Amino acid sequence: MGTGDFICISMTGGAPWGFRLQGGKEQKQPLQVAKIRSQSKASGSGLCEGDEVVSINGNPCADLTYPQVIKLMESIRDSLQMLIKSRLDTPFLFLEDQPHPLSPQHLLGYSSLLITTLANQVMS
Repeated sequence: MGTGDFICISMTGGAPWGFRLQGGKEQKQPLQVAKIRSQSKASGSGLCEGDEVVSINGNPCADLTYPQVIKLMESIRDSLQMLIKSRLDTPFLFLEDQPHPLSPQHLLGYSSLLITTLANQVMS
């Protein structure tokens, strides 16, 4: 996948989130966004097909199997935060191009999510 940018994606309101994942530890593939449904929470979040999912709500995904990821996703009730490694060929995302304005929590959430993800990796 190369060296893409890391971004924090935040969605609220509960499932359905509007995206499908593929990969996982048992497939020896990184967890990636396979499909994004149009007119969904995911379609307006900045998430792109092909993005690599680094963590979900602070839980690192590198050592999770696909069934473990599904179980984790099903346990999320209202707020979803994902640390994403974006593809290199994804066009640059301008804030003014977002269909919904990004909140300060969205912009500031990146650092706290990254810290939580790194702390969880060290502890496991």
